[in-house]
Amino acid sequence: MSKTRWLWTVIALTVVFVLLAGCATAPAAPVKLGMVIETSGGNALLGQAGVDGAKIAVDELNAAGGVLGRQIELVVRDNEGKTDVGARETRDLILSQKVSGVLGPVSSGVLLAISPIAKENKTVLISHTANTERAFWEQGHKYIFSVVPNTQIEGAAMGVYTAKLPYKKYVIIAPDYEFGHIQSEAWKTKLQELKKDVVVTKELFPKLNEKDFTSFITAALAEQPEAVYSNLFGADLIAFTKQAKNYGFFDKVKFMALYDVDVLQGLGPDVVPGVIGYERGPFDVIQKLAPSSQLDKFIAEYRKRYNKWPVTWAINAYDAVMAWAKAAKTANSFEQDKLVTALEGMQLDSLRGPGRYIDKFHHQANVGTYIGVVDWLPEFKEFARYKDPVYIAGDSVWRSAAEITAIREKAGNK
Repeated sequence: MSKTRWLWTVIALTVVFVLLAGCATAPAAPVKLGMVIETSGGNALLGQAGVDGAKIAVDELNAAGGVLGRQIELVVRDNEGKTDVGARETRDLILSQKVSGVLGPVSSGVLLAISPIAKENKTVLISHTANTERAFWEQGHKYIFSVVPNTQIEGAAMGVYTAKLPYKKYVIIAPDYEFGHIQSEAWKTKLQELKKDVVVTKELFPKLNEKDFTSFITAALAEQPEAVYSNLFGADLIAFTKQAKNYGFFDKVKFMALYDVDVLQGLGPDVVPGVIGYERGPFDVIQKLAPSSQLDKFIAEYRKRYNKWPVTWAINAYDAVMAWAKAAKTANSFEQDKLVTALEGMQLDSLRGPGRYIDKFHHQANVGTYIGVVDWLPEFKEFARYKDPVYIAGDSVWRSAAEITAIREKAGNK
């Protein structure tokens, strides 16, 4: 072999070696996880909290090496609380960004709009805030999962709780959209099933983001009820509470609503001790009922990053990310049908405690509802919390597989 030919051979082998070495050491491309959620509009507070919780989960996973050797990239899209925007962003995440799953949203209406897109494109969708039962019953399909109690579970849990109270005459005040109507209907159905002599004399539905609740407050009081059931939440519940105090509302009726951490912090000294609150993941109540180092670590990290206490929406979003990640590890794949198989019946590594799992049939986690009497507690002075809290598990009140099958068949979903 000539010296020139030998030299070129050495150069060629060196190039091949360098290329192969580069291929061996190049990091795998990140796997993308989509999130379609409200970061603007009336539900932005809830949506941003969800993003905050999801980011902690993603960073925790990435620090431990990622999932299946790949770092996770969280791709967040604002749906603005609009069904058409949510549908557009979901489609783009799946088709253009090639995400390995979608999380979100806050609005039940948006969930109903994006779920068919996930089904059409065979992409896992995990709901962590929006909770309309119709997304899992009438529109239920292979690719949708929930780590939040649905409207029937939440309403029925409150029905069980209020059945033990002495009140027989109620009024309903609920936001005028998907969640408000069907969650309050689930409460009424369960309460009247357990307590036959209960009557609901009036149902009032203020629009979402209502500013002036005067007409609803006076209409409710005109019925002279013993109690008022509500699923108002967020800024609406804060505004309602402040306005209702001016009418002596809480001196005349027992009131119950979604008094979560956000609302109680927002009310501060305007809180009304004695009202009944319920929510889906109060950090301090979980610490009492199901303490864990995992939750303690999350609370500390949330406080460090955001300088505030974690809220339900952050806790549930964290759980959603971890459910997706555990499914991928179990399946040893990001292939969507394999993720579905792994998610079905999976035990959750949940901040809300042990024993949480996803039902294999209807894809609903058995997570439940936390209920308590709002009051100032000596051990927690920053804002009012729940006194004598109770937890009602999702699988103690949810519909049976036979019932859900019948609902699906009636809706033409077989």
